[in-house]
Amino acid sequence: MNITFLGTAAAPSMPIPFCTCEVCTNARRIGGKNLRRRSSLVINDDLLVDIGPDNATASFQYRISLAGIGICLQTHPHADHLDIEFILSRHAEYGTTVSGDMLLAGSDETLHAIDALVRQQSAYGSLFDPKALSALKLKILPLTPFEGYHIGDYRIVAYPANHGNDQGFILYSIVRGDHAVFYGTDTSVLSEEVWEHLQRARNRFDVVMLDHTYGIGFESRPSDHLASKDVATHADRFRENGLLKDGGVVYATHLSHEGNLEHDELDEYAREHGYRVAFDGLRLELSG
Repeated sequence: MNITFLGTAAAPSMPIPFCTCEVCTNARRIGGKNLRRRSSLVINDDLLVDIGPDNATASFQYRISLAGIGICLQTHPHADHLDIEFILSRHAEYGTTVSGDMLLAGSDETLHAIDALVRQQSAYGSLFDPKALSALKLKILPLTPFEGYHIGDYRIVAYPANHGNDQGFILYSIVRGDHAVFYGTDTSVLSEEVWEHLQRARNRFDVVMLDHTYGIGFESRPSDHLASKDVATHADRFRENGLLKDGGVVYATHLSHEGNLEHDELDEYAREHGYRVAFDGLRLELSG
């Protein structure tokens, strides 16, 4: 299983375009790993997590073709994770030739929110109309939290995020063969119900990816996002509960500027607290 981070920033990207704080100023000056697009992830060459607004430019820079994506797992419909134009551009009116249907999976609330945008911004009809799906070369799959789904070569479980309760925000366990990853962005502290199900599922993860919107000296906000202190606590709990393989790694992603240092400094801090900090273009190859 290969994993590539297309983006690792929170909603405003990093640095925030109009911000003159020290973190954003240093990011502009230093560049490199400090320049972050909005969060998204590619697994192998066929699974995308979030059709985000920066997917295209990231794929160009990192020489990753998205033409073979057959599965998209949508965490939620916020604009930093969803660019509806990428869905609409699958229509023949754009002159687009696609390799096959793409399965768009997410909570029922998320799929209905995407449907509303499709109907608002096009005349293609509803995602719940087979004719519209055929025209967009899409299939849809509403996911129920805590249920397992076999999608292609993957076993997927959706978990409820602690990010509000109005749009079906979800996290993902993704398993293929002997490898497993957990993608947990756009969430505050994981609920005990999630921890209990992870224990029962008995997956041991190669990689765990956790929200790190707020950094050092900040508190996680209920129904919002995690801060570094709780990322470290969560990393410890994944290990202590036997949910992380020997040699498995916890990565922070979805970073904003509040308390998040220059990348190398923050990654050094993270190493001392049991996790690492991801960066755009980071590629992980899980073998064995």
